[in-house]
Amino acid sequence: MTIMPDLACTLANMLCAGSVEQTLSFALASLITLTQPQWVCFLLWDVDLQRYIVGETWLSDATEQSPAALRRLVLRQANTAYLSDPHTARRLDTTAWYHPLNVHAAPVGAVCLGVEQIPREAQPAYDLLIRSLSQTLYTNARLEQADRERAELESDRQRLEQLLRAVEVQQRTIDQLLAAERQLSASLEAKVEERTAALRAAQNRLIQSEKLAVIGQLASSLAHELNNPLQAIESGLGLVMTELDGAAPEVQQDLTIIAQELERIQTIFRQMLDFYRPVSHDHLPLDVNALCDGVRILMRKRLQEAGIALQLQLADSLPTPCGDSNQIKKVLLNLILNAAEAARGDAAHIELATTAQGETVHITLTDNGSGIAPEHLPRLFEPLFTTKTRGLGLGLAISREIIERHGGKISVASALGTGTTFTITLPVTGVCDHE
Repeated sequence: MTIMPDLACTLANMLCAGSVEQTLSFALASLITLTQPQWVCFLLWDVDLQRYIVGETWLSDATEQSPAALRRLVLRQANTAYLSDPHTARRLDTTAWYHPLNVHAAPVGAVCLGVEQIPREAQPAYDLLIRSLSQTLYTNARLEQADRERAELESDRQRLEQLLRAVEVQQRTIDQLLAAERQLSASLEAKVEERTAALRAAQNRLIQSEKLAVIGQLASSLAHELNNPLQAIESGLGLVMTELDGAAPEVQQDLTIIAQELERIQTIFRQMLDFYRPVSHDHLPLDVNALCDGVRILMRKRLQEAGIALQLQLADSLPTPCGDSNQIKKVLLNLILNAAEAARGDAAHIELATTAQGETVHITLTDNGSGIAPEHLPRLFEPLFTTKTRGLGLGLAISREIIERHGGKISVASALGTGTTFTITLPVTGVCDHE
């Protein structure tokens, strides 16, 4: 096909056009020459609206219709035609020719001409012009879109840089405020914790003092009431031991144990009074393993009668803490008695063990009893707190008081249905009295 010089020039101008408007102007001149229309209306495809919008419009002098009315009519008819068939060129009515412009099956726009039919002799040039116009509009639209996006990105970049600078300034201010706030918060938290700890300690001391006051009054009353019977029993026991001076060693050993137990009863009353009126205690070297073995001998018969096995797991060598052996023995006896009440079943047993860790000696006593309810554990060492039907709930409170006087601590771990373990920790640092 031979391209007419004017058409070739038009196509070149269209390809070199810098805007959609220039492209449409060059195309309009060629369309007027090729088709001799009464009017020409270019429609452009709006991607956001998904419909045609009016582009450049031309009317001949012979056309009586106003440009505005023509544009409204063509726009309505072209959008309707697109919805029915977006790819086929056809007549809209007897005086209008509609030709959609598509590239890669995507709409670019449309050409509407005021002619009944495209002249046959102009058809090849017309088709070439339409294809060129479609591709050029597509390219121009893409370029303009790219320019808009680039301009938007540049504008966004500038705004972002300004925002980042502002944020950086604000961040420095916030960091300074946060640093000041952290310092203030740390200071306030330290003061609050200090005041809270002091208040809690004061409340605990007040509660402890009230309970110990009751314990002291009770201990004083009991000591007074039981002192005379105990003295009579002790005197009678002394006479019996004198009369049985030549008895079997086992009998002598049992009588000695009875005498020791009477002394321990009196000691218990004295130590209960210590809660109300604390007194000094011995600060001598302690042979912890010997204490545990002595407790085993002391409790042997009672545990045998109850069908409970007491097992010792003593470390070969232990450091020597300082303290009062009678008071530590009293703590161990109290714990063993409690464990004996908790131990259960045919395999009831208690394990008493000693270990050393650094500058501390640990005494652990474990039973296979029913355990202690979790809600009772926090109050277990409180005076007058007990879960038993008998007793005043003083044993563990007195035990903790004794261990704390020795600079140590006593703790408990228990699980329901498994058993309970008490752990006594005694420090070995320091110098005993005789040293």
